[in-house]
Amino acid sequence: MPEDGKMTDPLDSVWLRVADICNGCRRCFHLCPSFDTLFDLLDRPEIDGDARRLPPSSLPATEDGCNYCKLCFNHCPYCPPHAYMLDFPDIMIRSRVRRRRASGIPRTDRLLSRTDAMGRLGTRFAGTINAAIRNPLLRRLGRRWAGIHESAPILPYAHETFMELYGKRRARRLTTQDASPYRVALFVTCLGNYQKPEIPEAMLRILDHHEIPVVVPGPLCCGMPFLDAGDLDSFRLQASKVRDLFLPYVRDGYQVVVPVPTCQLTLKKEFLQYGCEDDQSREGFLALSGQTWDFFQFMEKLLKEGLFRRDFKTSLGQISYHVACHLRDQNIGAPAREVLGQIPDTRLRPVELCSGHGGTWGMKTENFPLARKKAGKTAEALRDVRGETWSSDCPLAAHALSSAGGMEMAHPAVLLRKAYGI
Repeated sequence: MPEDGKMTDPLDSVWLRVADICNGCRRCFHLCPSFDTLFDLLDRPEIDGDARRLPPSSLPATEDGCNYCKLCFNHCPYCPPHAYMLDFPDIMIRSRVRRRRASGIPRTDRLLSRTDAMGRLGTRFAGTINAAIRNPLLRRLGRRWAGIHESAPILPYAHETFMELYGKRRARRLTTQDASPYRVALFVTCLGNYQKPEIPEAMLRILDHHEIPVVVPGPLCCGMPFLDAGDLDSFRLQASKVRDLFLPYVRDGYQVVVPVPTCQLTLKKEFLQYGCEDDQSREGFLALSGQTWDFFQFMEKLLKEGLFRRDFKTSLGQISYHVACHLRDQNIGAPAREVLGQIPDTRLRPVELCSGHGGTWGMKTENFPLARKKAGKTAEALRDVRGETWSSDCPLAAHALSSAGGMEMAHPAVLLRKAYGI
């Protein structure tokens, strides 16, 4: 909405309609900073609950608090298929895209969204860069230059990427396609390749254990950091790279299995919503979406079909389990809970609270204090359920919670590998 109050963009009229609906409902009160900002604005005497009186700055001010966790979508009674078709996260993304197209991508977002480039650099010089991450002076300089808070948790880089490890053991890959009705194309993710290679390595060994043939087409970022930054053009370019790399395997009958809920959500839903530029590209994204699985969702599928192996060597005890936001957004339950629950003397105690990290949102100087506060609250809840081990499907959330709670966190796939003793 321009300063004179006249609407020139359909987004502005959609925003006023959404703000009016939210004002009458308020179910999302205190759900996240965006709704706190919106309701504070609506409750000002000069606004008096009339969304039509909201100033032009109300949408960007509300959007600033959004880390795109998408929890409000499922929390909302008016989201599709309701006739109101209210999609609050979509409004936030569209607002961010509009702002970035008008003013450019800030330096912090340009830096944080290029995860593949940063990963290649980070692993090549892992010792030096990891030391810099731990250095208080360099972190203070990073705050000034890049806008990353000096206390924000940053995952260190691996000295050897997953693809390097995979290349060394490729000779030991399964060659038969008769042992299982399924074949898997593993989407490694940038996090799995450059910073947490033990996660896709655990999944590879578990799939081997189930005699499922696996291919690894290559490491790519899913593109979500670009979408978080409002850089829609870069997101679409990255989406097309992922589609072109994996679509031949999808058409050959492979299931695309993803270790990180955010990346799986991106391939499953976000490519369709934001990556399509024409009907032809939509067709490819639809095919990819239809064959994309969260790793534990795929394991739960094997469990339901009687194909899941229970030859466990050790139990895991009680686990304090953080349910990742982008897993909850998909309404697929908590499949890790169902799968790990098959292990004798093992129980997951779920905690459904925000880690505060939100991809790159919680790393930024202006957001970190609130992000750490949320992480501290969730870490306390994990501690209260008295798990011997802490776990989360999201490596970024896990690192934030580990930093706030002082407890190491393991990915559920790493724990499942441990239980199998492989």
